[in-house]
Amino acid sequence: MSGISFKDKRWIYIMIFAIIYISSLAPIAFPIPIVNWSKDFYRTIDEGVVVDFADPPREFEGVTEGTRVFILNSGETAKLWGDMSEGVKVVWKDLMSRGAHILLWSSSPDNEATLNKYLLPLMYGPEPQNHPDYGVKFVNLGYVAGGNQLLEQWKDDLIAITPNDAYGNNLADLPMMSNFNALKTDADLMIGFDARGLETIYVVRFNTPLLEMGGTDSASYLALSYTAGYFKGMLMGQRGGAEYELLSGIPGNSFSYLQNTLTISAVMILILVVANVRYVMKQSSVTEET
Repeated sequence: MSGISFKDKRWIYIMIFAIIYISSLAPIAFPIPIVNWSKDFYRTIDEGVVVDFADPPREFEGVTEGTRVFILNSGETAKLWGDMSEGVKVVWKDLMSRGAHILLWSSSPDNEATLNKYLLPLMYGPEPQNHPDYGVKFVNLGYVAGGNQLLEQWKDDLIAITPNDAYGNNLADLPMMSNFNALKTDADLMIGFDARGLETIYVVRFNTPLLEMGGTDSASYLALSYTAGYFKGMLMGQRGGAEYELLSGIPGNSFSYLQNTLTISAVMILILVVANVRYVMKQSSVTEET
């Protein structure tokens, strides 16, 4: 230990760079405990859930071919996107692979721009409206103002309130919308992107299953709704994305990002421990000499 020299700091930076580079190519698989709300999120999509706030209870049997999923791109999605992007991507891939019919709504221009720039091109190409799935398995309403009042109106008749999609197409002409109109009965599942409870009106009145996704910092307040049973599962930040990748078996970047972070943290802790042990040993030797 006493033979280790810390005078030349370059070896530390070289070692850290080497570890980051190597772990990027082949991440070290640290064990990751999966939290219950992530398990519930995947279980709801895979197996279903029963919602019983109102009478009679509503039984959702999981996402299969034709399941109608209403996604609310709300809250501070534009701000949180970097922390939740990979999680959203892997969930979206899972919904597509199961044949879900996805209806997307953005509550602000910033939120719409975020998904238009980053997510939709990854899933559907540079012109989503020209993708073969558009109008059949995916419809983008774009930004429509209104918040709670809009959702309140959409519960009975969405097309009457918002007749066109984000690209100017008539919703009534899109095949997917033939049975996806009255959200209180036609939305089989809702997924909120940091929606902060906007959609809970559907949960307590119509027993609509609801899942929530947000950034790491969102967990502190969204957990209250999860504990109360409004949310049937949550994915928080890139860690939530990594957990969903493990649960679903769908490859993505969240797991490797998380492993990279854990590797770097472990190395930095090791360096600090070595430096402190060396310092203590040096101090002890000085004391003995005096």
